Amino acid sequence: MAMIANKAFQYSDIVNKGEIGVNVISAQSVRDYLRTMQPFKNASATKDQTRVASIRSILMQGKKLRTDEMDYLQRHDPNLHLQATRLSLERQAYEDALRFSRSKADANQYNTYMLLQIAGQLKHGGSEELLMRVNSIREAHREFVRSSQYASLR
Repeated sequence: MAMIANKAFQYSDIVNKGEIGVNVISAQSVRDYLRTMQPFKNASATKDQTRVASIRSILMQGKKLRTDEMDYLQRHDPNLHLQATRLSLERQAYEDALRFSRSKADANQYNTYMLLQIAGQLKHGGSEELLMRVNSIREAHREFVRSSQYASLR
């Protein structure tokens, strides 16, 4: 028992002399460093949230996302990336169907059909993704109507 008390005394003596003070000081400096870096971390998080909100706004307008925006979403908001991927695939399928339209009436009927299909889902509960889908279909149709391919239809 006396041996254990002696070892404890030797350890506290070393700490008091400052021989282990380097570890205490380095732990303190790490803590100070982390405190000073916290505002930068918060600023980075705010920047990420701002960029995601900007991309969400683009989707709400029915616009297509660029590759760099899709990559950014994949890293910072996987759920929104999944929504954007679904929107992109649906829009591409819609654009392909419009290209095979035989007349302007066919293109307009398909637009009405797609919008009514989405409207039926809105009855069960509106969501941001459904609004994005509606705007995406509208934007794709608007672009098609402005195209020379639509002008050449009878």
